[in-house]
Amino acid sequence: MRIRLSPLVIFATCWFTPAPLHAQPGGTSSKPLTAAVKYVDSPAGPDSMGSSLTTSAEGVTWLSWIESAGEKQNALKCARFDLANQRWGEARLIARGADWFVNWADFPVMAAHGDRLLAVWFVGSPDSDHDHSGYRAEFSASKDGGNTWSKPEPITRDSTSVEFVALQPLSNGHILAAWLDGRGRGAGALGRQALYARLVGESGPDAIVDPSVCDCCQLSLVPTPDGGALLAYRGRSAEEVRDMRVAQYRNGRWGTPRTLHHDGWKIAACPVNGPQLATSGGHVGAVWFTAANNQARVYAARAETSAPNFGEATVVDLGRPLGRVDNVMLSDRTHLIVWLEGSDKEKEGGLYLRTISADGTPSKPALIAPTTTARAGGFPRIVLLRDGPQPQLLLSFTRDGQPRQVVTAVVTAER
Repeated sequence: MRIRLSPLVIFATCWFTPAPLHAQPGGTSSKPLTAAVKYVDSPAGPDSMGSSLTTSAEGVTWLSWIESAGEKQNALKCARFDLANQRWGEARLIARGADWFVNWADFPVMAAHGDRLLAVWFVGSPDSDHDHSGYRAEFSASKDGGNTWSKPEPITRDSTSVEFVALQPLSNGHILAAWLDGRGRGAGALGRQALYARLVGESGPDAIVDPSVCDCCQLSLVPTPDGGALLAYRGRSAEEVRDMRVAQYRNGRWGTPRTLHHDGWKIAACPVNGPQLATSGGHVGAVWFTAANNQARVYAARAETSAPNFGEATVVDLGRPLGRVDNVMLSDRTHLIVWLEGSDKEKEGGLYLRTISADGTPSKPALIAPTTTARAGGFPRIVLLRDGPQPQLLLSFTRDGQPRQVVTAVVTAER
């Protein structure tokens, strides 16, 4: 789907009445937090963007990105992170082409399961029209740690309008994919973007998870201890309320979607700002952006994966958030959250880090990257490298400039 911003959404991303920090559940004092940031030489070349990070169950972390390949072509590449030496291995080519859809918000993703890798990217749809997406998703798989890749195939053969794909390896070796699908737009009673899912490369029909969802917000999939998965996304009601929802995948079936948190954000356009989930053991944390009541906010909440009824939401931001969130959860249930904050007279804009302890006590925020707040900066991503009292995160984002480039850094939180 071509990303559409109404005047309301432009307003939403540029200015709001500052949102005061609410009293936090479990305590009101802020713990000190400092973050040591060490930039790591990026394997991405010049004119690169759209980075994504994924870590396998075995603890191996991969970076993927798109970069210019000359002659109006683009290349999708990946690299493996050497944790012991804190550096990237060689860049490996996944695919290249001239008909790709390259976008700041809908970027390629990867999944890793041992030496098996799967990558998804987007190409133009030859039969697109004004009512349908102009692109679709293709995937390629590697069985040898990224050295060789299979011939590209579509994620689904039942639709040519496939966007914003999320991937999650399951304990049985399958890889679950969920995506926004425009096959019903312009037809039927709703004619809206829908949410579909399937096991990648397996036989059988696509499963419809939700028939009415927001047009172009990212999805988030995480594993659950029972071998299933939990999916978070932005819904869309008949009254144009676009709050976050979750749906559970268990024993090969999808449960009924439920509202993650009742924000009550009514907006007749897509804010291009999806949720993110993080898990540790049987615990799951969620972080998301909303602008209900004309107040921009980043919220966080947590639940048990066995019954994902999320509790009271905590305001994370400093008053002028743009969202673009990500998060990880530690084994002691500390929730680490990053988000993009706008600047004002009292603070610098950029990417901030904050922790929320298991009892709900927030830390003071720490600026970890004074990155651009423009679209060119894309969506920053983090994964957990090391757990413990001084956790280490791996961060990737796009540095705006001539040329733009994907940069990476190791962030050590001092709690």
